[in-house]
Order: sequence, then C-alpha cells, then structure tokens
Amino acid sequence: MPLNFQTYLSKSACLAVCILSTAVGCAHMMTAPNWNAVAHYSPADGIAAAWDHAADLPSRTELTAGQLIIHADFPLAGQHRLVRDLEALRTDVSQELGLPISDEPVHVYLFEKPDRYQAFAASHFPAFPARRAFFVESDTKLSVFAHWQDRVAEDLRHETTHGYVHAVVPTLPLWLDEGIAEFFELPRVEQGLHREHIAHLSGRLLEGTWSPNIERLESLESAAELSQDHYAEAWCWVHWMLRTSPQHRSLLQDYLTDLRRNRKTAPLSVRFRQTDESLAESSSAVRVHLEKMASNADNR
Repeated sequence: MPLNFQTYLSKSACLAVCILSTAVGCAHMMTAPNWNAVAHYSPADGIAAAWDHAADLPSRTELTAGQLIIHADFPLAGQHRLVRDLEALRTDVSQELGLPISDEPVHVYLFEKPDRYQAFAASHFPAFPARRAFFVESDTKLSVFAHWQDRVAEDLRHETTHGYVHAVVPTLPLWLDEGIAEFFELPRVEQGLHREHIAHLSGRLLEGTWSPNIERLESLESAAELSQDHYAEAWCWVHWMLRTSPQHRSLLQDYLTDLRRNRKTAPLSVRFRQTDESLAESSSAVRVHLEKMASNADNR
C-alpha cells in the first residue's frame, strides 16, 4: 500500500496522506456499504508528524504478538482470538507470497470508542475523511489505527497485511498492494475467496460492462481513478495467481521477490507476455476463473 513519498492506494477504503516522510494508507470507511472507497493524497511537505508520541494514543494495554505490537485503550487479552488470528496471518502472508518474515515491528493502535478514534484522526490527520481504520508508513515505523467495532477483524487483517508486506517489500504497485490485502482480509477458512467481489464482478460480466484487464489496473495512479471494479478485479487477479496453478503462483512470488531488489521492476503484464500464455489468454483465464467461482457459489 502506501510508499514513502509516493501517491498510493489501498483497499476498499484506503487513504494515503504523506506527512513529511510519513505516508498514510489503507483506511476502511466508518459507514461502509458493500465496499470501502479509497482516497490518497500527494506528499504534504511541512506538516509535522506529531502523532508518533501523542498523548492521545492508546496506551492502557500493550501486547506483543509476533511482529505486532498492539496498543489498546481498553483491556485486551493476549490470547484473544483476534490477536491470535493476526499473529497467524504473518505466516500465511509469508507462505502464500513466498516472502521472508520480517522482524520489523508493526504497531497497531486500537481505540475502544469511536469518538476518541475520530478525535485522534481529526487532530493528527486532519485531511482524512471518516474511516474505520488506516495504515501509516513512515521512514522508521509501520502503524495501523482502528477502533473496535463489528468489522474490526476484517479491517485489521487488511491493514496488518499491508504492514507485513511493506516490512519486506516497501514499494508495490497500487493495484497489487490492494489485491493482496483484499485476499488476506478474509477469515482464514475462506482461503482468499471474496464472495462480495465475485458477486460484483459476475454482475458486471452479465451486463457486458467489464472484462479483466491487468494493464488498466497497472495504469492507476491515484485514488480518484479507483472504483469498486478496480478493487474487486485486483483481488481476482491475485486469487487467480495464487489458486490456479504452481506456475501462476510462482509468477507472482518471483515478481514480489524482484520488487524487493529493484523497485523499478517491469510490471506483471510484461511477465505475462513472456510466458507461454499471452496477455489476452491470461485475461481470458481470469474471466473463466471468475465464472467458475460464481457458478460454485450459485450451487452452494
């Protein structure tokens, strides 16, 4: 998701605001319908990143769960099922994406009351629209902010995925960053199967108003360009690569490995052209994959 001093984009509701060397990313909407809108902003030089040591940060409880350091303003058990879930997510992300596990801490700040959370966001990130959660990456720290509500598990899986990935691959294409986070925001039992995205894209296919196009995704540079179609399609390409064949999985994993070494690595579409499948054939395969998932969902 966000990059140091780059315009970036995050999930069905991410907000990237760069403050000095701080980039703010992925944020889930407070009043979310079926998806979360995202807003990202260019760097805003000259605004002090004072939130790092702010007195209004949650501090009543502090837990360490693997790479996560969780700060809450309410009692939170170290064996809480969500804490265990987020800790296990680290291994899932590493294994699925073929990435090493980092020891860089990801700080998670949890507010019990929405008014305290909203006041904190308004005070320290005044450009933010109302969001349920957001991710911040600075030159020295990875942080997630959220308030405790009905969809907090989904929100935290999404945001901590950004933290886990950015700890080892700081620079990701916008669409891929979001597609990966969409994949991992789901409960583990779903294995990355995002039923809301399947239903949305299937409807668009029936209308004849959408078809898979990875180059269209790669061209996206700002939140203003993003629609629900983009978030859902980003997830669909990631799911297709991770769930259809070892060759497709390796393509994604090798691309992420190369991005770790060189942020200017050529986009995935170039790699598809270099494989036995043409880009058109890959797009067709993604469509077939979606149709198969939709058919399976209808038959359940």
